[in-house]
Amino acid sequence: MKFFGRRKGGVLLIAVLYVLLLPACAKRTEVKKVSLPELKENLKYENVVFKEFDTTADISSNPNALEQCQASALQYLDETGIFKRVEKESSPSYEEPCVIVEATLTDLKIVSTKRRIFTGIFSGRSYMKIKVRLIDSATGSVIATKELEGSPASMGSAWSFGKSDRALPGKMGVLLGEFILSNVGEQ
Repeated sequence: MKFFGRRKGGVLLIAVLYVLLLPACAKRTEVKKVSLPELKENLKYENVVFKEFDTTADISSNPNALEQCQASALQYLDETGIFKRVEKESSPSYEEPCVIVEATLTDLKIVSTKRRIFTGIFSGRSYMKIKVRLIDSATGSVIATKELEGSPASMGSAWSFGKSDRALPGKMGVLLGEFILSNVGEQ
């Protein structure tokens, strides 16, 4: 009889740990890491130009997510110091070798701070998905395309009172910048 009591307690413990630890892992699309000095010697495009980001997702809960993501990507690429220009699109054509960045936000959920504080990990996971296309401005051909996804850990977000949730658009901008860097060198 005692055997069944211990068994139920063990199953309950495993279920509780499963609920607590499974959402604890952060997710991020893997992007090939590149060495900046090597990339600088082997750079195919001198400029990076961002078109206005588009969305197919409901962004009413966080209307600034796209601007934060784009600003973060612009800043990240500018700080590398390997490009002549990193900017938003300002003219229809560019003379130097240029990569055009088109991005569409396909899915977004950012848990509010208030909800994160009161419900913790049970609020679920924040996430952001962006479909990116890199286009050669001279030929119009697609260099690379990928759906990038980022999601902070629910446990970390709960411990930081939602700071990880609020930082998600900026971190997605860095991920976008890394994806661009991995595709602008000579192949």
